[in-house]
Amino acid sequence: MKLKTIVAASAVALTTLSSYAADTNWGNHDLLEVGVGGTAGGVIFDTFSFWLGSQSSVASSVVSFGAVVGGAYSLYSFGADGLKGTGDDVGIGAWTFSGTPAVHTVSLASGNYYYSVLGGAPAGASYVISSAATAAPVPEPETYALLAAGLGVIGFLASRRRRD
Repeated sequence: MKLKTIVAASAVALTTLSSYAADTNWGNHDLLEVGVGGTAGGVIFDTFSFWLGSQSSVASSVVSFGAVVGGAYSLYSFGADGLKGTGDDVGIGAWTFSGTPAVHTVSLASGNYYYSVLGGAPAGASYVISSAATAAPVPEPETYALLAAGLGVIGFLASRRRRD
């Protein structure tokens, strides 16, 4: 009898918590992307998806405002099925967050990715997620031509010294 009462009370308590899951698609990741989320009290479970056209260095940070309990965010790549949130997604990193921002940087190949933000709050709380992507530099053809010319000059000078 007591167990039924506890289960019923737990069910009522859980239904009083508001839960809202936001799914934001940033599309092609710009130089800087910013997302905002929060709750009036309850569970935070939001995702922010994006794609990269080339290899990039991506730095991210989440900072909370209000009492977020168990605040964490993770970075995933879409799995082979191309669907977000399925069992074949690959976790790349997981970090906690609070009112103090910390920046986490990873190198990512071109492809589809998403952040998952989780947490809970007994009262109103919000957070801001920011993600900055910088494309990896690709040497221009002139760079390779200049390198080849420099190596040729060094080789020519070395062969002249050997003859002398």
